Amino acid sequence: MMASVEDKLWHKMRGDLARYAPEIAGNRLLMCCACGRRLPREAFDLEHLIPQQALKQDPDVVRVNPFTPANVRAGNLLLCKKPLILKGTRVCGNGCNGWKGRFYDKPISELVSGSALEAGGRLTDRHIIAALALGYLAMVAAFGYAVALMRSGLLMREQFFSPNKFHRSLSLRHQMVLGGPAPTLPDARMWTSPFSFSFENRACTVGARNFAILLPVSRDPREPLARHLRFAPSKFKLRPDFTTVFD
Repeated sequence: MMASVEDKLWHKMRGDLARYAPEIAGNRLLMCCACGRRLPREAFDLEHLIPQQALKQDPDVVRVNPFTPANVRAGNLLLCKKPLILKGTRVCGNGCNGWKGRFYDKPISELVSGSALEAGGRLTDRHIIAALALGYLAMVAAFGYAVALMRSGLLMREQFFSPNKFHRSLSLRHQMVLGGPAPTLPDARMWTSPFSFSFENRACTVGARNFAILLPVSRDPREPLARHLRFAPSKFKLRPDFTTVFD
């Protein structure tokens, strides 16, 4: 018997979170990297970062290849499915998983297909914010809760819940997306590694198949953390921010 993708992600994400919140070892909860709530296993569901509607547009030769299944081509993460409540009002019945599907899956699919980036296409703020949301979730999937718990992580978590308007703290350089037509070559690297990351000057350029977006980053998550030094350089520090965006 083999553990499911969801079970593997659950244990991996809990182990990573325990590095910053040791009390997690004494309970059966996990922090949702989007809303920040700590919830039990049954409140989470598997999320394809590149939505399944976009995966259906992939070339047939790639879709039938056993080395490039949907989970590999999309990238995976656990997002909560517990209803989002704001000031006593339910705003989304299927949690952050449903929120992404409702607001971002369609514009992400239009970016991946290249239709939103064509000369006659219509690239909107919703597309750019969807690219920011995708880039943030891809960074969490690649580098763990070090991304979600930074000050910049809180900024991106708040932006996730503002699909029509850029966050007031988001500078102009993070409000544009660069891209082109979707590649069709069956041996392209993006089928097995849909995301790429490049860190420089407190920012990360996240490449997602055929487009790229620049995300703010408080510190490079690949840098080691100082856990025993009394006085440590700022780049080796991380003060986790567990602020929740929803009740």
